[in-house]
Amino acid sequence: MSTKKRKKSSKKNQEKASAFSLLINWSLRLIVLGLVVFLLFFSAVHMGAFGPMPSDEDLKNLINSQASEIYSQDGQLIGRYFLENRSEVKLADISPDLVHALVATEDSRFYEHRGVDHQGMLRVLVKSIILGQNAGGGSTISQQLVKNVFGRKNHGWLTMPAVKAREAAIANKLNEIYTKDEILELYLNTVSFGEDTYGIKTACERFFSTSPAEIKTEQAAVLIGMLKAPHSYNPRLNPERSKTRRNVVLGQMEKAGYLTADQASELKELPLEIDYNRNISEAHSAQHLTQHLKQRIQKWLEDNPNEAGETYQLETHGLKVYTTIDSRMQQYAQEAVVAHLDRLQKAFDTDLKQQDKWSKEIDATLQAGFLVTDPHTGHVRAWVGGRDFKTSQYDHILSERQVGSVFKPVVYAKALEDGYTPCDFIPNRQIEYTQYDGWTPQNSDGDYTGSYSLLGGLTHSINTISVQLLMESGIEDVIAFAEKLGTSSDLPEVPSIALGVANMSVQEISRLYTPFANAGWQHEQVIITRIEDAEGEVLFTHELKPSEQVVSEKVAGQITNMMQSVANQGTARRLRSWYGLQGPIAGKTGTTQNHADGWFVGYTPDWLGVVWVGADNPGLHFSSIKDGQGANMALPIWSKFYQKVQADPELKQKMHSSFPFPNDVSCELYQEDNFLQKTFRKKLKKNRDSGLEDEGSEEAEEEQPQKKKKRFWDIFKKKKK
Repeated sequence: MSTKKRKKSSKKNQEKASAFSLLINWSLRLIVLGLVVFLLFFSAVHMGAFGPMPSDEDLKNLINSQASEIYSQDGQLIGRYFLENRSEVKLADISPDLVHALVATEDSRFYEHRGVDHQGMLRVLVKSIILGQNAGGGSTISQQLVKNVFGRKNHGWLTMPAVKAREAAIANKLNEIYTKDEILELYLNTVSFGEDTYGIKTACERFFSTSPAEIKTEQAAVLIGMLKAPHSYNPRLNPERSKTRRNVVLGQMEKAGYLTADQASELKELPLEIDYNRNISEAHSAQHLTQHLKQRIQKWLEDNPNEAGETYQLETHGLKVYTTIDSRMQQYAQEAVVAHLDRLQKAFDTDLKQQDKWSKEIDATLQAGFLVTDPHTGHVRAWVGGRDFKTSQYDHILSERQVGSVFKPVVYAKALEDGYTPCDFIPNRQIEYTQYDGWTPQNSDGDYTGSYSLLGGLTHSINTISVQLLMESGIEDVIAFAEKLGTSSDLPEVPSIALGVANMSVQEISRLYTPFANAGWQHEQVIITRIEDAEGEVLFTHELKPSEQVVSEKVAGQITNMMQSVANQGTARRLRSWYGLQGPIAGKTGTTQNHADGWFVGYTPDWLGVVWVGADNPGLHFSSIKDGQGANMALPIWSKFYQKVQADPELKQKMHSSFPFPNDVSCELYQEDNFLQKTFRKKLKKNRDSGLEDEGSEEAEEEQPQKKKKRFWDIFKKKKK
């Protein structure tokens, strides 16, 4: 090679060496710069540039948001209040299968690292970033716990590196403060399973109706399998995908040595079966109740802060609220409401379509309010504020509607207090009350002949008798008497209050009837008996107020006996003839203007039930009294509930077989004036027995009953000829 060529080659080698040296130099500079940037970035994370870092003290006092729980008097969970639907459970009460499935699937080196699995992070770096394969997120249980507790914030294009660095730093600190078992307990109480369900206790209840201690191995694998993608592996929504994922978890448990090959194989062959229980706090049976209680509880909490002056938070402090509700009676009450309204709604829709006022844009859903109490203690046993909380959050136990004839026992009780007896007879006459603009009450059957005993007047809910008794006692005195019994509404000072033109709530009617069912004594209505904090310390215990005798025991017994006649042979006789109810029952039906509201109040020796049925819009109603009367709209709910209670062996065993006083009211209901009137009464009785009787609503004031009566006399005279 010539000298010239050698020089040229040497120059090229020098240039290559220089370029390589420059590359190495810049590479080192970039690496150093990267390390500096990384350290600066990590320092910024530690300094709180991407969100405040919790102190050691914060981590030592780590408190999860806990749902407060509502319990029935028989120990059943009936509701929760939560920001996140979470309840705490100790690791000792969690099946080892859940822990084994979690560690095997989510963090196989959990017991080896100190919060961050560097080997796992390297795997993610190589497979996910360099090779483009799916190798998972690389987050340990500790890092996932940090995410569950502290959440993540958006930092633009720096979001992922920022949150990962922050979670890694906090995870390391967690492992310095907590043991591995404590971290597992914290994690299992905070992790999300979708469907607004947080924590293993809530998940076990939701998907398998069991507890974390009692859950089976294959069920544990289903729940842990959901953690990768709660919606995709939801066993209710995607059962096949969930089963496949379950078997992957079982395989991981076998690989980690928690299951033998035979055990894993046997479990993989099992079908996927769930016992789904949408959290009871969302069940229709108690949501109107829990919403009502929420306002009362929050008011008490605001008025009673803890020793540090802090207010307990219902959604986060894990309180336990104990109530007087009987879970079985609550369930039966809701079932009775739904079953009857399902049937009644079909008839209602058909009727409305024949009326000019109906249109598809109008909400014509029938609703109901049903309140069951123990009249001897004032304890609420069941509270159903509507058919379906999702479609109507309006609580129909608290809403005020026209009460119709269910107010009449108040008028009769006042007359008895004033000296009348159940067997005193009142002429069945139309009277024009000139001092009230000539107002004249009318009977729905068009009959104004003969006389009714007080027993007969209430049994058949005769308007003219009720108004005469009201006027005898005095309107103001009857209103004062109603207030003494327990009403709080402003009652209009008009004679038509005897027919129920006043507006009251189901709860208020329940208070009105309590003294009749309780030998004249009125009790405070009680729902909440005790409130405890998350550690079981009692914060509140209900102290009963003294009872008050608001009507004599004699009159209460007479009204009860007279209302038994209503159930046996009066406007509520469907209890016996249609539903075959056999036990002691006192009842009263009620129907209001244009059949907009149907009522039934009934009580046994043990419980008092008040039912209202109607549309939220009073302008929507049945076109005829046959369908729109309280005996058809409301009484069936009470009857179906009674049947369910009687069919429950445990509840039936607690029930008494008779009222505590004898039924000694025995007299004729009606006395005819002559033969023609007697024949007319037989015709009316036939109509009543056929279920065509209007129970004496104030609607009769606007009808023309004389035409009905005249038609009957015309027919009778023709037959006589």
